[in-house]
Amino acid sequence: MGKRIFETRRVGKATGCIVCQGELTLFGPYAKYTFKRCLNCGTIQLSPMPDEAEMADAYETEYIAHRQAEEFADPEQWRGVSRTYRHSIIDALRDHHVDGLVVDYGSGWGHLVEAMIRTGLDAQGVDISEEQIRYAQGRGLPVHQDDIHTTQRFQDQASAVTMLAVFEHLINHTAVLRSVHCSLKDGGLFVTLHPTAAAVRFFGNLFRLGRKQAQLPDLAGALTAPWHAVLFSIAGTEQIVSRHGFELLEIRPAPQGRLPGLLGLVQILMEAVNKAGWALFKTRWPLITTHIFIFRKVATPAES
Repeated sequence: MGKRIFETRRVGKATGCIVCQGELTLFGPYAKYTFKRCLNCGTIQLSPMPDEAEMADAYETEYIAHRQAEEFADPEQWRGVSRTYRHSIIDALRDHHVDGLVVDYGSGWGHLVEAMIRTGLDAQGVDISEEQIRYAQGRGLPVHQDDIHTTQRFQDQASAVTMLAVFEHLINHTAVLRSVHCSLKDGGLFVTLHPTAAAVRFFGNLFRLGRKQAQLPDLAGALTAPWHAVLFSIAGTEQIVSRHGFELLEIRPAPQGRLPGLLGLVQILMEAVNKAGWALFKTRWPLITTHIFIFRKVATPAES
């Protein structure tokens, strides 16, 4: 993930839900941050929301310095951890018969772009991290340095735009969704894979025995603040994306990642349990940590 894919202007300190302006209640503290949950749509977000300067500083001093989430900051470790995610996004593109340019927003080290190209897709990537761009381009990948909030490089050219573990990092969703809309052809697809709120709420409360004032667990990176600024509910994801000129076509359960060691075994077991839960309960099953959302461009984005 690039070190500043977030913001092109200062974001105010929102007091209500970022999706619906609903009332927020305490979910719990994480390090020096506080997560709150919307009583209306169920989305979990940092409160107060960080602004551009705070996010840039956090990325420069902690994330990029590899003091947090090392398995995500090392390109070869992330290649292994994320392989199931990549395959699931490619499956979604194939199932929806995507034919034409696919642009991966927040392409990071370029692993998804590389995987798509290997399967015959015409794929390119966009990220802002100089380090990750150098790595991807060093592997001969068509990854471009640009800001996903403002890029016009692919205006009306893309058959699909993908995001793999990007949406939860954003704080200016309006700017990014307008940029996605601008990149897509009419009828093009927006496919985003990101962690969702229900499982985070379930496990966050379970491990703290329901004590809201107790420190939240990391949950294998799901609650790593401040870069995971918003964990949208399923309903919240549909609401915030749909209001920017998209219609929801499908929601899929994403597979678990593949962390090494015992955590990786737990992920495999959870994946098996979740397949059964999804078959019975679909989006009402609360233990799926991550979902894939497939939207289609249908209209002009609404004005903010």
